[in-house]
Amino acid sequence: MTSPLDQIADEIRQLRADNREIELAVDEEIQKRRARDQSRIAWLIIWAFVVAIGSIFLLVVGDLLLGEECGAGDPECDPERWENAATFLLGIVSSVLLPVVTLVLGYYFGREKRE
Repeated sequence: MTSPLDQIADEIRQLRADNREIELAVDEEIQKRRARDQSRIAWLIIWAFVVAIGSIFLLVVGDLLLGEECGAGDPECDPERWENAATFLLGIVSSVLLPVVTLVLGYYFGREKRE
């Protein structure tokens, strides 16, 4: 026959074990939510940059295609319009898009190594 103190001690041990299981389950759920939130934020940033770069590209190309037509011998028309626009787009891509992509890739690869 077990004494009441032994029964209480057994119940306390059981409660502690249950508490550990609950803490582990809660920690796991928190990690899943953080990962999901970080993924959403990363994709939001990526898509914001994709939309911004796409918009700039469409505006520049649209301006070139729908803008003034260059007539033969027109002194006000710049024959290097496409070259200037291409240089501008290349500058945007190299100064904005590539660093962001590099940052996101570094973040994901760094996170995988950390885990």
